[in-house]
Amino acid sequence: MPDIYRDEDTIAALATPSGPGGIGIVRVSGPLSAQLFSSVFRPVKPIKTIQSHRLYYGWACDPRDDTVIDEVLTVLMKAPHSYTKEDVMEIQCHSGSAILRRIIESLIAQGARLADPGEFTKRAFLNGRIDLAQAEAVLDLTRACGDTAGQLAVKQLRGYLSKGIKDIRDTIKESIATLEVAIDYPDEEVEILTETQLAEFLITGAQNPLNAMIDAFDRGKIYKEGAEVLIVGRPNVGKSSLLNALACEERAIVTSIPGTTRDTIEAVLNIKGILVRLIDTAGIRSDPDPIEQIGIARVRQRAEFAQAALWILDLSEPLCPEDFGVLETLYAIKKWRKVLIVFNKIDKISVWKSLAEKRAIDISSRLQEMAGGKWVGVSAITGEGLENLSRLLINNLLDEAPAEPPDIVPNLRQKEVLETAGKVVNRAIGNISQGISPDLISIDLREAMNALGEITGDSITDEVLDHIFSHFCLGK
Repeated sequence: MPDIYRDEDTIAALATPSGPGGIGIVRVSGPLSAQLFSSVFRPVKPIKTIQSHRLYYGWACDPRDDTVIDEVLTVLMKAPHSYTKEDVMEIQCHSGSAILRRIIESLIAQGARLADPGEFTKRAFLNGRIDLAQAEAVLDLTRACGDTAGQLAVKQLRGYLSKGIKDIRDTIKESIATLEVAIDYPDEEVEILTETQLAEFLITGAQNPLNAMIDAFDRGKIYKEGAEVLIVGRPNVGKSSLLNALACEERAIVTSIPGTTRDTIEAVLNIKGILVRLIDTAGIRSDPDPIEQIGIARVRQRAEFAQAALWILDLSEPLCPEDFGVLETLYAIKKWRKVLIVFNKIDKISVWKSLAEKRAIDISSRLQEMAGGKWVGVSAITGEGLENLSRLLINNLLDEAPAEPPDIVPNLRQKEVLETAGKVVNRAIGNISQGISPDLISIDLREAMNALGEITGDSITDEVLDHIFSHFCLGK
């Protein structure tokens, strides 16, 4: 592995988010960690020998003038039993920005330098504690907002993807070894796999697992990344009230004046472990003013990326042309079963279910795309039906996803690498069946091996590494 960072440097950075909080942690890694422990930290009780992985109570000080900065707990984790497999020191202090800045400045004055984004995790990878797939899982963990996304990241951190890649590479290695025997001893009676057996070996051990991983990206994407859901409808049907009710907070302004919402307003929810980004949109009517036109244009833009939509109808009023005009903005959502009909204001009607059923039939008769479409009755004011709405929405979003998230859900970079490897393996299998020279087949399989190495980091360029770790925050 090439030296792509100043490996003799000792690095320091804030490991917790900046801003007010219960605690702030400054992390240090490198050969000067033990020296910095002694120079920046003043223990309350004298320490004869610093014990690894033991918290010590005392004060963080600036050695330049011996001023006390803060009351702290400090720990030294000696190599190789640390996050980076180097000597690591952490100072746990109060989270005031002035305190954290002064501690970091003191460390830098004593020989450390400020860490680059993701440099701690990069060192963990380069020092062999984790592979590249696990390093990317660390980033996924720091970004996970939904419960399921966090669980998937933990599985990848535990090596689920890495093990799958290793098994595929082992299959390809054995296939290359078989081909090399055929190349080196063409006239010898050496027992090797037949062409049919070799092709089947690659199909079972490489092609099928690769296809399953690629398929898991699309099927499991919603579990990992969540979904964007539009709330659409004509003005004053209760879109903003519904957003506020689902979010359990006043995210959108609600008035009796039609057209109050002019721009998109978002709320992020965790529904059954899945991150759902609800987007309240401008009410769509036939004669919008110039500001509303801008809002409607933004609705159309968001519709291109949305995974589903809630079509809000006022059950207390008859259906009107403006209700159906709303659907023109949803043409980008090509699968109409992803549009859930929501009859709002059921609190204004005594027997609302029979009326809602009639309205649903009326809609199906006018719009063939909505025939058999799912609907739900709610009251954004009383909260009735909101739990049922959440359940139907998640079912709608997951109708093409597995009942449970796959164990392995690659990210986009990994998926593209898997697709590259898959194409090469497919080509090699085709060449085997056509009796192509073993030399050429072996070249294809080595190409697939190198591609898969880009996931675990066995074959990776400095440029790709820098790109991956540049997305990390400082201190991770």
